[in-house]
Amino acid sequence: MAQFSYSDYQDTIAKAQGGSSASSVKVGFFKLKNDGDEALVRINCSGLEDLKFATVHKPAFGKKFEGLGTGFTPVSCLNEVGSYSDACPFCRAAAEGHEVVGKAAKTVYLELLVSYKDGQTGSWATPIPVVWERPAGFSKEIATKLRDYGNLRDIIFKVTRQGSGKETKYSLDYIPVYNKPEIIPADFSAFDNFDITKHSYWVKSAEDLEAYLATGHFPEVVKEEQVSKNLEQIIPNKVEEAKVEEALGFTAEPAPAPVAEEKPAPAPVAEEKPVETPVERPARSFNGFSF
Repeated sequence: MAQFSYSDYQDTIAKAQGGSSASSVKVGFFKLKNDGDEALVRINCSGLEDLKFATVHKPAFGKKFEGLGTGFTPVSCLNEVGSYSDACPFCRAAAEGHEVVGKAAKTVYLELLVSYKDGQTGSWATPIPVVWERPAGFSKEIATKLRDYGNLRDIIFKVTRQGSGKETKYSLDYIPVYNKPEIIPADFSAFDNFDITKHSYWVKSAEDLEAYLATGHFPEVVKEEQVSKNLEQIIPNKVEEAKVEEALGFTAEPAPAPVAEEKPAPAPVAEEKPVETPVERPARSFNGFSF
């Protein structure tokens, strides 16, 4: 039997009653673009069990996965953590030197409330919910912060970018002057029922991965919401079509053909009686001519 938590149970009950506790606020991605950029953050983490990890394949630098919309989004690895097998076609392809598919990388995803610093005015922007993708080893620093400060939801840290390109590093520092609730309220409701697999990376089947390796393009996926939109477009069109037909005097179904009163309907031919073959008669002769 599948296991579930109390929160899972509560969510199921809410959905069954026609409601949902999922937030409608869009969750973005954390990004400091330039060397020296700063941001204030609250981390949605009270313990290491709150961290979300995944092993993913990213496209090679300057490449992208065709057929995924945003082709720079990673794809989940199909191998179990700490193991390698042909169960993941992308692992095999990366080992063989595929030009697009990168090697599997262990990643941790941090849920943040972030207030970016305006480089010109020095003011802090309105906080927004984001996800920060970091190498899995970054979790060691989070473990240290948990040991030193306890529940990280109660602390505001300053993140500073240092360097650029592959030399980029980030510092995560506690500065008491910024640790004020009015700067970033501790409201993490945007992450209620948040699904990282539908946000930060794609989960694809082995068949989908094989199809990409064979064609260079992922199979097209028709989303449920797109199907609903298509139906919404079709139904009004049918209604308008019916209105036009009615205005022109047409009906949805053709009227039955009138029966001619002067001509009785022919009697049905019994199927069990074979049709007689007419006997060929000799041509009649008149004055030596045949017709």
